[in-house]
Amino acid sequence: MAVQEEVVSSPAGAYHGYLKRDVPKEDAELTHVGSGTAMGEYLRRFWQPVCMSEDLVDLPRAIRIMGEDLVAFRDKSGQVGVLHRHCSHRGTSLEYGIVAERGLRCCYHGWLFDADGTILETPGEPPDSKLKDSIRHGAYPAQEERGLVFIYMGPPELQPEFPAFDGYDLWDTRFKSFEVTIPCNWLQVTDNYVDPIHSMFLHSSYASIQLTESFLLKPFCRYLETPDGSGICHNTTRRTTDELVWTRINHAMTPNIGELGSAWENGLAPVHFRRVYATRWTVPIDDTNTVMFGWRHLNEFIDPWGTTDESQIGKNMVDFDAQVARPSYEAGQRDPGDWEAFVSQRSIAIHAKENLGSTDTGVQARRRMLRQALRGERPDLMPGGESKDGRPVRSFSQDTVLKISKRPDPEADWELLGEVGQRVHDAIAAADHLLGQERQDFVEKRLSEIEAEFRN
Repeated sequence: MAVQEEVVSSPAGAYHGYLKRDVPKEDAELTHVGSGTAMGEYLRRFWQPVCMSEDLVDLPRAIRIMGEDLVAFRDKSGQVGVLHRHCSHRGTSLEYGIVAERGLRCCYHGWLFDADGTILETPGEPPDSKLKDSIRHGAYPAQEERGLVFIYMGPPELQPEFPAFDGYDLWDTRFKSFEVTIPCNWLQVTDNYVDPIHSMFLHSSYASIQLTESFLLKPFCRYLETPDGSGICHNTTRRTTDELVWTRINHAMTPNIGELGSAWENGLAPVHFRRVYATRWTVPIDDTNTVMFGWRHLNEFIDPWGTTDESQIGKNMVDFDAQVARPSYEAGQRDPGDWEAFVSQRSIAIHAKENLGSTDTGVQARRRMLRQALRGERPDLMPGGESKDGRPVRSFSQDTVLKISKRPDPEADWELLGEVGQRVHDAIAAADHLLGQERQDFVEKRLSEIEAEFRN
């Protein structure tokens, strides 16, 4: 007689590994970036950085951007070019090419390519050959800005002007470029730009304090779209002392730019509208690899503490070291930073496995905006869209510390933080018609008025 086995059910919520072992497919609409994909074509409509200027000396550099194999070079006349990597003749890689006075010459048969893809010479052909005039090599428009090389990879007839950003010429700002490779999908890196709450935990408490101790304080968070389809910002407001309130804004700019406030702000001294500390482009190498290019903004107003070590900004180096890989796997386990958090989400994060909460409002809003752009529902999210006016993009990124006394009732003081954060955002938005020093002066004056209002 067979013995009937007793089936014992697991308690609700316990040991669900068997039930949750299957991993769904990734969100291809937002994460795939190859030629012909919705997101790939969208990102190609914007200027994207592809290498550092310092990489282009006497040799070309092989690069891969959004699944395309390219080669960047600077010819002896100083002209920068970015070409399809493989020679139009027999496919030899132009990373082995010879930099010429004008253009790049293939090492195999000497074909000479200009920066715009024009074939200047086919030296093995007869003198009267018309072959070079019948072929155009793949090339992209390139432009150097502040130590980075940018290219436009979209339809030629839709090429936008290179974007300008307001406030970059204030305070005699110097720019130091950097480049960090990250072996995961681009989206999970840019999601971080609208996830302020992680700073309390990843950067400030469990393993070590990677930022200032003020980041340990719980912030009142708001997420707000910014004008003209320029993106979405998160506004975090903390009470740092009984007399001071610190409002920080980071701006996730359309489509893959992050403009950040200072990593070293502590909110312990009054300041009005301390501007951008770093600008970052999160550029897909392909679906499972990313390169983050950026500029550190260097001036005494942004960094009055003198904490910047410029020797730590460059190739796979930024002076906030949580953005790069730890020196070993064990070091990453003991003191993980952003890099470990990005990469460990899988090579492409699986959104269907996430369980998002209230602190993920910004992540959800930004993904929704991107999806709307891909589906043609938000013309304002395109370069040169219907609401653009051709002026520089006005960044909301900043830190402001106001003298506002603590309310005796904790709940009332918490609500006060929310109101202060909204008022700071509104003050910056009210200056959207201004640029440069005029905008700076307007916002500082408005913030002083808000401070006086709350003090009375």
